[in-house]
Parts: sequence; structure tokens; C-alpha cells
Amino acid sequence: MAKQVRTIGISIIQVALSVYLVVTGICLVAPKVGSSISSAEIQAFLGFARNADVIRVLAIVVGALLILGGLLLFIKAITAVFNSKNKGVDFGKLDDIVRRIIIVLWIIVTVIALIYYAKIDFQQPSLLLHWFLSLAKNALIIGGLLTIKDGN
Repeated sequence: MAKQVRTIGISIIQVALSVYLVVTGICLVAPKVGSSISSAEIQAFLGFARNADVIRVLAIVVGALLILGGLLLFIKAITAVFNSKNKGVDFGKLDDIVRRIIIVLWIIVTVIALIYYAKIDFQQPSLLLHWFLSLAKNALIIGGLLTIKDGN
């Protein structure tokens, strides 16, 4: 398997994803679940469950995973900048496992959000544009997470 060369672009993607994941995770574990999240995808995901207790547990589990994954990505990205071999802190397989879980989780979030937005009304073209925007944003997140190979 070819070794991935760390570029400035990969570092920027890694830091941006880490900040996005941590902030989203913090908003999910906040006392008022999801109230401060502007992400309609997360709102659709949390709205999928009808029971308030299920929503709270789901929000805490997903939020904790996002925070953990974001912190691991951030630490790895920042320490890679200062390492002459362009490798960040080695978390072993932990960061790879968490990243893969987040990828699967985000694919689920994307599918739920796109179904949620599937109420296409040709009288309101902005709904169709919002659907495509949601698809593009989530594809960028998933693609960015897939771009980062083995924590690098």
C-alpha cells in the first residue's frame, strides 16, 4: 500500500474536520440537546427517534464519539506539523477505529437527512437546492474523513 504524503491540503482538511466534529459533539452533549446546532442533518438525525430519553442517549453517544474523533484528528494534525517525519502522535489503531465508526455514522446521518429533505416541492426550488447543498456538505465530510488514511 502506498504511503500517503502529508500535504498542506490534508492538514487543513484534518484540522477543519476536527473542529467541525468537536463543535458538533459539544452541541450534542449540551443540556438542551441539539438546540445550538445549526446543522439540519443532526436535527434530522435526532428527530428520527421519537422518545426524548432515546434522543438524549443517542445525542450523548454520538456527541462523545464526535468529540473523541475530532480531538484525535486535531492532535494528530498539530503534532504532524512539528515532527520532521511528518507523522503525528501514534494512537495505534484507536484513531483509525474511531474514524471508521464516524464515517459509518456520518453515512447514516446523511441518508436520514436526505430522506428528511426528500419533500421536494417544485413550487419551492429552494428546497431542492437545500437538498443538493446537504448532499454536497455531507459528501465533503465523508470524503475528508476517507482522505485521511491511517490517522495521517
